[in-house]
Amino acid sequence: MTLAGLSPQHTAWTAFGLGLAALLARRGLKKRSLSASGALAAFLVGAVHMCCGLQYGMTLIVFYLTSSKLTKLGASRKAVVEEEHKEGGCRSAAQVLANSLAACCLAELASLLASQPLPGPAAALLAADPRTLALLRAAVAGAFLGHYACCTADTWASELGILWPQPPRLITTGRAVPPGTNGGVSPLGLAASAAGGLAIGLAFYGAGWAGCALGAVPRGGSLCRSEAGGTWLGWGPADAAPLALLGLVCGLGGSLLDSLLGATVQFTGWDGKARRVVGRDRLWEERARAEAKARRDALGGEGKGKGEQEEGGIVRICGMPLLSNDGVNAVSAALTAGLGAVLLARCA
Repeated sequence: MTLAGLSPQHTAWTAFGLGLAALLARRGLKKRSLSASGALAAFLVGAVHMCCGLQYGMTLIVFYLTSSKLTKLGASRKAVVEEEHKEGGCRSAAQVLANSLAACCLAELASLLASQPLPGPAAALLAADPRTLALLRAAVAGAFLGHYACCTADTWASELGILWPQPPRLITTGRAVPPGTNGGVSPLGLAASAAGGLAIGLAFYGAGWAGCALGAVPRGGSLCRSEAGGTWLGWGPADAAPLALLGLVCGLGGSLLDSLLGATVQFTGWDGKARRVVGRDRLWEERARAEAKARRDALGGEGKGKGEQEEGGIVRICGMPLLSNDGVNAVSAALTAGLGAVLLARCA
């Protein structure tokens, strides 16, 4: 549909969404929470979310703003213990898209399924089996909510958990590990995970309720009970508790899954000279340097603890160098989105 084919209300909302996305991207670039490429990606992602409906845009905004604020909390300590820590966060386009590309697709699909009139395949499905279409709508919304609940919970846990005064425990073995270790969990981090997921559930519900109550958001309001034929979420008071609970469950579960993947398929090492944890990229750099020096006999790794080995001066703490941090985030978010889809479809 061209811009000329949109209603005045829809055109105004689209313009508002584009303006807000540009404003937030510029803010992130100015405050150094986004790189140049990250700001461009954030603008595109924000525009898609806002144009699909208020509940999608507000969920993204809550995730982005809270994550940016928490990244700066205890920045001096994080810079000491984490090699990959950047001032202000400074997320690249790859990091932005790892957390939001799939959500863009889900938001667009959800808005299409809720549009009036329905697109051809959805209209045929509604005519053949209204209940199936209702379940599909709920599943897509649940996947969107589960995705951001996982991303937010993981970010909150990472940014707050590292501030816990006691060493975290590796989720697979329970042994104490240095702060910043992938797969390390702490009481503060777990509490932050639950709180982050809950915040996303409430934001999703609150924005959906507002869009329907005010009738001011064209595609967001299309999810109201009256326009969806009474077969989906009505955004009434009774819907608040299930969505909040779904956010909490997906947030905590997704964060634990992310920790499990981090402890097994994401490398974490210890740089004894810098006295901080390092990741896969640093491991590969040290391996290349060691190979260039013909692997001196002194790099045999003798005397290391059980389950640890030395790689070019880097002591392995846990994990295999199979996935990057962005890869782990993408996998855990995708699996949690599936969980959210199943759980919300069962409530439909």
